[in-house]
Amino acid sequence: MADKMRDGLFFAGFMCGTSLDGVDGALVHIYQGKIELLAYEHHPFSPRLTGWIREILSENMTGKSTFQSLGDLEHLLSETETSLTSRLCSLSSISPSDIDGAGTHGITAYHRPSPHVPSWENPENTNIPGITIQISNPYRLSRKYGIPVVYDFRRADVSVGGEGAPLATLFHRAAFSDPHENRAFLNLGGIANLTYLPAFSNARQTCLSFDTGPGNMLLDLAMSHITHGEETYDKNGQRSASGTVQKCIQDFLLDDPWFSKPPPKSTGREDWGEEKFATLLTFLKNYPFVQNNDLLASLAETSAAGVLSGFRWLDSKPDLLILGGGGSYNVDLRRRISRITGVPTTTTERFGWPPQAIESMAFAYLAALTLSGRPASLPSTTGCSHAVIGGSIVPPQNGSLPARLREICLAAEIHLPFPDRATPPESRLPGSGPLFSEETGRRQ
Repeated sequence: MADKMRDGLFFAGFMCGTSLDGVDGALVHIYQGKIELLAYEHHPFSPRLTGWIREILSENMTGKSTFQSLGDLEHLLSETETSLTSRLCSLSSISPSDIDGAGTHGITAYHRPSPHVPSWENPENTNIPGITIQISNPYRLSRKYGIPVVYDFRRADVSVGGEGAPLATLFHRAAFSDPHENRAFLNLGGIANLTYLPAFSNARQTCLSFDTGPGNMLLDLAMSHITHGEETYDKNGQRSASGTVQKCIQDFLLDDPWFSKPPPKSTGREDWGEEKFATLLTFLKNYPFVQNNDLLASLAETSAAGVLSGFRWLDSKPDLLILGGGGSYNVDLRRRISRITGVPTTTTERFGWPPQAIESMAFAYLAALTLSGRPASLPSTTGCSHAVIGGSIVPPQNGSLPARLREICLAAEIHLPFPDRATPPESRLPGSGPLFSEETGRRQ
């Protein structure tokens, strides 16, 4: 116990984003209010494997084949995450026994967070909560290393009226906030999401987060279409940089009423995936003059325009825009965002972290929040009715979970930045007495 409270917390995190290009794994050390990246590794998927996953998620498969494929996909993720954990420990010289827990996002199979009338017979037309489904199998990881694994992070938020996304907001705040400068963090994954980070001195301003629309998703689909599956992304934005923006494409995409919806809001493949791209290709039959690189330029400009549209909801214009996610490597997209928003941009490399590591780091941090009884989302970040502790927990099979939770909770009081609370101060830790000694007033 003393060592845990002295040495801080060690958590692993895993993320497979909407680009479906592989799994990112990160091992982080949370110590005295700071977050240190000990190791990061990307396990890439081949274009053929990415195409197989997209096919599973496209609703083109039916019946038994779908269930078997989803099970196969779960197994693929569990094998990949287990292998990545071993690799992360090797890179950081950390023993797996020193890891306090892990968080895995899985793959989003379906995300429709808005309340809706269910598909079963419902004469009263009564709405039920929205739906969010993530594919994952955290059991192998927990059994292999004897650690608690947190998964299925989004469902708890959606169940109380939240969007279920973005979820990395509290990590962004802990990692990138500044005492004096208003900042924003932009994650450029398949979907782009924005987190507004007011300076500590601006106590009246709110930490706000929401999706801004497509990030790389339409760009990646376009590249795969143009190259007949040989290339899955536009490296450094070289092709989009040589194209000419076509207003007809921008107007077609930005006319979507989703852009006018105020936060909290989220979106996903259901809105900006294969179906949307197919609709765009049909639309472009009326504009035969549009060249391939023009299409890419127009899609990149649309992603940047979505970010600018999101700025209208912020308390004030940020002084700095920090970019993370795979799209931050797209030089052309970065330039377009900086130009169209008029805000200086940088990437997370300025802070010593690879842009593609941020989401996996975030889910390591979210696992620490969950296992210490802290919320993963707030009303200002997802629209949930109250602060929500996210995720489900797979316990180790050696019966150590109560003792582990007690250690994590006590260490979190010292080491976790921004100690948000979802439970009242008088709550009890598993297997412990009161949090504070009545005699000394100090933590026991």
